Amino acid sequence: MPSLTMNGPARAVESSAAVRQTADQLQAEYFLCLLAQSRRHLDHRIGESQKAIATAEAAGDLDGARNFRRMARCEEQDRQTLDGLIENLHRRFGLRVPGEVSKIRRTARTVVR
Repeated sequence: MPSLTMNGPARAVESSAAVRQTADQLQAEYFLCLLAQSRRHLDHRIGESQKAIATAEAAGDLDGARNFRRMARCEEQDRQTLDGLIENLHRRFGLRVPGEVSKIRRTARTVVR
């Protein structure tokens, strides 16, 4: 005799939980890809800001350099926020972005230099 719950067979509850877990996993993978893409875009913008700072300083444009530094600081704060969100998804779902270098490997590579 199949086990029953208040509203129906226990098997339906188990499969419903599995469906929710799979849906959560798929949604987490989707958001992880979006966050990683946003992070790559921010990295590019930060690099461009750093180039603009150097160019402004070389030209003697101190106001321009100051403005680019302010923009770069805001983008670095955004990057830290994204890193926190990405780390939370990693911790909760154990996900990795395809092609992503782990923090450990990145650190190890830096130490070898």
